[in-house]
Amino acid sequence: MTTLLTAEIRKVTTLKFWWALAIPPVLVGVCASAISSAVATTTDEIYGGEVDGIIVAGLVAALVSAMIFAAVFSAVNVGTEFRHDTITTSFLTAAGRDRVIAAKVGVTALFALGYGLVVASFSIIGLLLFTGGRFALSGDIVASVAAGLFAVMLWSLIGSGLGLLFGSPTWPSIAIVAWFPVGEMIVVAILSGLGIDGVWQLTPSTLTISVIGAGSFDDPELLPVWPWAPIGLTLWALGALAAGWYRTRERDID
Repeated sequence: MTTLLTAEIRKVTTLKFWWALAIPPVLVGVCASAISSAVATTTDEIYGGEVDGIIVAGLVAALVSAMIFAAVFSAVNVGTEFRHDTITTSFLTAAGRDRVIAAKVGVTALFALGYGLVVASFSIIGLLLFTGGRFALSGDIVASVAAGLFAVMLWSLIGSGLGLLFGSPTWPSIAIVAWFPVGEMIVVAILSGLGIDGVWQLTPSTLTISVIGAGSFDDPELLPVWPWAPIGLTLWALGALAAGWYRTRERDID
């Protein structure tokens, strides 16, 4: 198994996209920190009052961007092997497909966690620099970052599962990127029009926001409650991974 893990790490580090995909979420994190800090400062000067929720919103936005790009990275990293047929060699030289899949998913999740750590670090540094002392590391902030990294790991599993399921890096990446801004909203609107209300509390994006920021916002009742939010997101991740794993085990490999 150690040989497979080493091989998967080398596969990732020899490709340029693994570090290139880390640049956009870092930039988004820094910009989100700067914007939330500016809004909080202006709000405090004009209206006074509590601005912690506005400041933390920048950190939440950074973690969400890290999560999206981690999912895309996972889908691309897993699906690329099918596009170039290199997965065939991996399956033929290893003792079973399960070991190859497990090594690939594990290494991919490890790199995704690295994305989350880097983005969270830059975002926190930005908040410390831009808020003029209004932001400080507290237990709630540490808990939000830990929950955010947990969500990043789960979305890495979702991305890997979709990459395995489709056997391609393209469609899973498109699906992940399109789901957040419009896809989930369209699905919820259609279901609501059919009289199926409350579905939005079970969707991946809503569950993710609840996992990351439910303890930091003033009105958590708008979000799914704990511990059902992390449980629900975990079920989405395990479901996607299980579907992709099963499809890969049954897929004909040339």
